[in-house]
Amino acid sequence: MSIARHVLRSLRRPSSTILGALLLALAAGRAHAVTVSPTALYISARNPSGLLTLINSGSRPEEIEIGFGFGYAGFDTSAAIKVTVVDSAPSGEPAVTSWLRAFPRRLLLQPGQRQIVRITVVAPMGLNDGEYWGRVLIKSRGGEPPIEQTQGQVKMQLNVETTFATAVFFQKGELTTGVTVTGASATRLKDAVQFTIDLQRQGNAAYLGRVRAEVVDSVGTVWGSEEDVTAVYRGIRRRFVIRADTPLPAGPLVVRYLVDTDRPDLPPTGPVHGAPVTGMTAVQ
Repeated sequence: MSIARHVLRSLRRPSSTILGALLLALAAGRAHAVTVSPTALYISARNPSGLLTLINSGSRPEEIEIGFGFGYAGFDTSAAIKVTVVDSAPSGEPAVTSWLRAFPRRLLLQPGQRQIVRITVVAPMGLNDGEYWGRVLIKSRGGEPPIEQTQGQVKMQLNVETTFATAVFFQKGELTTGVTVTGASATRLKDAVQFTIDLQRQGNAAYLGRVRAEVVDSVGTVWGSEEDVTAVYRGIRRRFVIRADTPLPAGPLVVRYLVDTDRPDLPPTGPVHGAPVTGMTAVQ
């Protein structure tokens, strides 16, 4: 699910002293002028390799370097989705990061050029059944000329490096997934309802699906609905503001919700499918 793009801007003096900082953003589909597909790579123990396609759609050559990291979708205190990618996985995480290899690892991509990169997994013997996660980091630089800045008597150049992170799922043996709802609440706003749902993953694979929620009155009339994709790796909180086209009635309302693995944006083979979950919660 989730896709992170990191933008590294390094301020360099003529002496090459780095004065800059790292900016982190979320995005999808493009890394600078380089298009990367697919956005999620599924690799099995039976066929431990997969292919990424890189295309330079810009007008300048791009220097490409392939790296690896670890990270998955979580949430902050406001229930906003966040993906933090780190070099190595914390202890206990089902990480594939250290087993990943890329061929080629470095290349120069000319304007209009297409390049296939093979990603392989060298897994240890005796690995338990389950799904293991990682990120392929496609670092791209050189597609834009440096931006010059002056601070006092010092002239500096702003060089832009962009990294597109595509998710990798390594799958071995029998896989299962599912979710349980550990909490749900709904609060009436002026002309909307704020709906919050807490999901906890079950099984040994990520639950990649969607959440659909609708506001319903006592006679079954639907006053508004919202739907969004979700990825439950461990546990996650999703929050929706369900807006009505007309003022909400004064009587009792409920939010009726559905969580399932119906994701048309993902390939039909690869993601593990789980049972749908339905329920409802009263609007306060």
